[in-house]
Amino acid sequence: MSTMRIETLDNGLVVLLQEQHTVPVATFWVWYRVGSRNEIPGLTGISHWVEHMLFKGTPTHPKGMLTRHIDRLGGRWNAFTWKDYTAYHEVLPAEHLGVAIRLEADRMANTIMESSEVESERTVIISEREGSENYPSYLLREEVDSAAHKVHPYRIPVIGWKDDLRAMARDDLYQHYRTFYHPNNAVAVAVGPFDANSMVEPIRQAFADVPAGPIPPKVRLREPQQEGERRVVLRRSGGATAYLHVAFHVPAASHPDLAALLVADGLLSGFKSFVPFDQGGGGRSSRLYRALVDGGLASDASSVLTPSTDPTVFRVMATARAGVDTAALERRTLDEVVRLAHEAAGTLELEKVKKQAKAQFVFSRDGVFRTAMGLGAFTIVDGPEAFASLLTRIDLVSSDDVLRVAGTYFTEKNRTVGWYLPEMGAATAAAQAALRPEAFFVSRPARAQVQAPPITPQTVARTEMRNGLVALVKETRGTGLIAVHGYIKAGAMYDGERSGLARYVAAMLQRGTGRYASHELAERLDGLGASLAIRADTEVVGVSLRALAEDAAEALRLLSEVLIRPTFPPEEIERARGELLTSIRIGMQDTRLMAERTFRRLLFPELHPHRQMPDGEEAVIASLARADLAAFHRDRYRPEAALLAVVGDTRPGDVLATVEELFSPWSRHDGWAVPPVPPVPRPAGALRGEHRMEGKTQSDIVLGAPGVARTDPSYYETMMANLILGQLGMMGRLGDRVRERQGMAYYAFSDLRAGLLAGPWVVRAGVNPANESAAIEGILAEIRRFQDGGPEDAELADARDFLIGSQAVRLETNPGIAQMLADIELFGLGLDYLVRYPGLIRGIARDAIMQAAGRFPRDSYCLAIAGPHRA
Repeated sequence: MSTMRIETLDNGLVVLLQEQHTVPVATFWVWYRVGSRNEIPGLTGISHWVEHMLFKGTPTHPKGMLTRHIDRLGGRWNAFTWKDYTAYHEVLPAEHLGVAIRLEADRMANTIMESSEVESERTVIISEREGSENYPSYLLREEVDSAAHKVHPYRIPVIGWKDDLRAMARDDLYQHYRTFYHPNNAVAVAVGPFDANSMVEPIRQAFADVPAGPIPPKVRLREPQQEGERRVVLRRSGGATAYLHVAFHVPAASHPDLAALLVADGLLSGFKSFVPFDQGGGGRSSRLYRALVDGGLASDASSVLTPSTDPTVFRVMATARAGVDTAALERRTLDEVVRLAHEAAGTLELEKVKKQAKAQFVFSRDGVFRTAMGLGAFTIVDGPEAFASLLTRIDLVSSDDVLRVAGTYFTEKNRTVGWYLPEMGAATAAAQAALRPEAFFVSRPARAQVQAPPITPQTVARTEMRNGLVALVKETRGTGLIAVHGYIKAGAMYDGERSGLARYVAAMLQRGTGRYASHELAERLDGLGASLAIRADTEVVGVSLRALAEDAAEALRLLSEVLIRPTFPPEEIERARGELLTSIRIGMQDTRLMAERTFRRLLFPELHPHRQMPDGEEAVIASLARADLAAFHRDRYRPEAALLAVVGDTRPGDVLATVEELFSPWSRHDGWAVPPVPPVPRPAGALRGEHRMEGKTQSDIVLGAPGVARTDPSYYETMMANLILGQLGMMGRLGDRVRERQGMAYYAFSDLRAGLLAGPWVVRAGVNPANESAAIEGILAEIRRFQDGGPEDAELADARDFLIGSQAVRLETNPGIAQMLADIELFGLGLDYLVRYPGLIRGIARDAIMQAAGRFPRDSYCLAIAGPHRA
């Protein structure tokens, strides 16, 4: 990474400029030193609410035009609020960086807060909070934070307390905005392929007319030292298992002990990303995983330290396996934490964590977005040089340093222990999924999946091995890592009547091979700082691997072991069984998953691959034997049904030679085919299914009909109709109506699942139960309006510009390029696909879009609702 330039403007705005010339994409961020840390009782959640209001427009950029402006350039933008900061960001083709700079300068000073917009947003934010309340782990975290902090405002949840959200007024929000949104309370960060010296002046000119403001009030509250263990027990319905959350007080990010505490975190559960909230990393060889997950006490275990402006808490969390003794889980968890203070980490273990840190540091600079996020967050909580210097500080940490910080902070009297215990009767109510005619007729969806060259036949090496495995390699110099994305056509569509078999097999692949036992494989992967994820979905098994470029050959060797030679050890089968069963039971308490499950059973006939959730059924998972798993792997994991895309800082010839050597022993079977798929009839009228649950506050809605496959001739016009209807900008027309104008939902968007098979075309929304009918009526009315009138000329132009212009943004990172390469191969699009793509998009006619929109039936659809019982 080149040297960062730091500039302070006359009005106090701190500007960080980081050159990154790997992709033709740039990002601009403005970070404000305001979050829930700066709030008081009665006004909790106000910082997050103000963040929402900054998307409502200015006199220069009226509401709606802000989003259209960014979309037309092929960019994306968003914002988030945390305890210490609020951040706004744009990522867009580098030549348009000036647009983002001027936009952020404008809304720093000129945001309009109309009373009507405040009232509309009130219900949106309450809906956002109620969606979080559906998850026991979120509620437990709130309780632990409140108990651990008696005085400091870190006890306040970022989204605020519901009564405060109901009472807050427009003038409160505007006063908060005027108090904290000033250049002298902000940091601007730009990362991209520009000359840093030349970029200073455009930023200076854009912000020149924004005057410095009064110094915001300081947070004077300091948390007194804790003198004894505190305990919180949350008992309520709505959960399937128990959750443990332990918090220890630790110093602020600027304290010299931060590096040693991060190493302690790495020892407990693997080193995490340097980018806040991006929890990539972790490790199956870590202490908590070995003690709790391998030990059969937990289905998941982790620790985390988010660097903060003020003294904060170090968290240790575990999800109990169904039926375990919670006291035993707590004892074992605390024993592992305390052991850090009494047993020095060995040289090899410490080196492993430091190698993970090195890898995570390289991964954190893959792309302009992640680089800017790390720079900005560490600047706010510590200083401009903190992000770049952190790896050096971690390298200097000794085992004695870990012993010291663990002995200082991980003590009984310095901790708060929280438990969520599900109340009896927490099981979901029986699904009311009667197939009856409907009585009426009236976290931001994924953006369109589009990328652009540098993927061309000239820049990608492709080979098909003699056994049928396809490998694609693209070199990206100077990034320091490799990313692998692969597919094996062995997804849940091959489960047949044994729902969950494919997911079970995928979960077993890293639990023992012909050469390595489970723990040995985990040690080797974690020792490289590599991350490997394998997951079976409906159609395919997805494979994702990241490693340092220096370890590319070894990482690929371990991947070949996992895919070709799993041994399915009996003891590991039982461990995985317990984890999968716990996961299914947790999913049965998730309103989004239950709405999806209910919808699938309404729409798809028996034996259709999309009827079942890939997670499977409890009874099936409980009954599967080793022979079932081994047979599925033998029959379905075959090279002629597999592909690997490798992108990174390595020569294509070297990678192809390595892949040939490692994967040539994989024997082909021939005869691969998609399983028989029964036709999906159009619903006979409006079919409704409800799944009412205890302990929930928000309802999730799924409304839809059959869609199209990715290879369907009408895919492009259907994709365009979906984009305009429910994705472009703030969730398209649906988001504008249900969220922006009606103010009834935090999210309302459409989703087209177009894969090897025709999946569903659905609308999803999360609403208060009292608003279910009104939201559904609004969704149906908007669909009908779109079908009758089609897209407006401006909408169609915006959608085309977005799809074409966003290609460069979609190829910002190595994993993004690797996934695109894999998708191109999976669907047979050809390596010249992205060269042809702009012409394909420009050729989509308005009439064809209207015809595609007609696929979404007006009165023949399936509607599923999962949520609390209605009063």
